[in-house]
Amino acid sequence: MRQKTKKINKETKDKLPKTTNGQKQTIKHIYKFRFINTNQFQKLFNHKDPTMVQEWLKDLKDKKYIDTDYKRKDMDQNRIPAKYFLAPLGRRFLKDEPGFDIDFLERVYKEKSRTDIFKNHCTEICDMYLFLLSQKEKDEELKFFTESDLTKYYYFPETELDAYVVLQSGNKIRRFFLHIFKDSDPDWLPRQKIKKYIDYFNENTWQENTNNSPFPGLLFVLPSYR
Repeated sequence: MRQKTKKINKETKDKLPKTTNGQKQTIKHIYKFRFINTNQFQKLFNHKDPTMVQEWLKDLKDKKYIDTDYKRKDMDQNRIPAKYFLAPLGRRFLKDEPGFDIDFLERVYKEKSRTDIFKNHCTEICDMYLFLLSQKEKDEELKFFTESDLTKYYYFPETELDAYVVLQSGNKIRRFFLHIFKDSDPDWLPRQKIKKYIDYFNENTWQENTNNSPFPGLLFVLPSYR
């Protein structure tokens, strides 16, 4: 029975439009961050020639793997970079790839109707990843786990964190829970998050599931000094 299932999955994948390795990585980047704009893709792939990334994105969109919120007739939209998100065919591609959560992929069907606030928040998370990547020490390795990466870890705090960040250099490891707050968030929200983390710490959930690893720091990104 297992062999038959694997054969069916392979036949399904063979029917999908062909993609390059760079395009496959593009689809996986979008799964991680949900919404990514064209400028961010340029930095993620570190290409000096922007036309290469633009060609990848256009081809993936034409093949229905991804979609964009770009509206050609909207003058305001023309002034900002287009944001890309997974289309149903992108879901089909990732469904047969190892390490991707099927339940999380169901969200693909609602991505087109997400609010601008949600889309912008996703791109802010990607911006934070790129910022940390540029600021880390040369010998440090950055691991950046977003919500889509953390679905299989049941012991993480239920605080709607934006990312779990690990910076490692040899035996030196720094861990952070990342939250990026929005202009529309109430003033009391950061304090409430801190309280929830105190409760989580006192429950020993992290300590019991990570062999007493040091508790991560809280990395809060706030929209204003106030």
